[in-house]
Amino acid sequence: MPTKTRLLCFLGVVMLTLTACDVRYRVAADSARDEVVVRAIPSAASAYDHPVRLSAQEIHDILREVRVQFTSNWLQRLITGPLDAVPLFDDETLARVAPSLSEALVLAGAGDRIVFYVAQRRASDRRDVTSGALFVKGQSLTLTVTNHQNRVDVVPGLTAYDRQAPEVAVAPQQFSLVFGKSAFVIYQEGDAISRLLDTAPPTLMVDYARFLASTSQSARLR
Repeated sequence: MPTKTRLLCFLGVVMLTLTACDVRYRVAADSARDEVVVRAIPSAASAYDHPVRLSAQEIHDILREVRVQFTSNWLQRLITGPLDAVPLFDDETLARVAPSLSEALVLAGAGDRIVFYVAQRRASDRRDVTSGALFVKGQSLTLTVTNHQNRVDVVPGLTAYDRQAPEVAVAPQQFSLVFGKSAFVIYQEGDAISRLLDTAPPTLMVDYARFLASTSQSARLR
């Protein structure tokens, strides 16, 4: 057997072993169900430009451009290459989330940010959670994501993950946020120290006003 083939076989065995021995902490759930929770919560910062009127379609257009780029380790990169970025929400889920976010932004005050929790039931004993927060300041919309399709298992007798705390991670995940139209990105990720200490969730700030104006102009020219 050629040396390269033996190496790939060995790496494959190692990968399977690591997968089988995955003992990362997983919190429990009281039930596995589809659910969307969006609400405004008081924030330490009180300088947001809320309330703000963004239609469900405008929220949909903005979030449709957001991608999640998971970090691959050196072994995974060697075997499969880098991971592809995936949408923050699929079209069906985004259609359910956008109207709630639009309504929450209208009801929020200057001292409130919007948090969201989206659960998708994968089986009778499992749901995947995507959650985070957003706020508007001037022409910029800032989005932070704490969980992306993070698995929650139903385990009787264990403390349930609190869906009222969407900014708490279900389990460790390493990813960044990417905006499809990069020309409208103002800020991406956290600073180097935050990333090193893993103290801040992935953050994305976009010039939503300029993006929506561009989208509207493109629609008129079609």
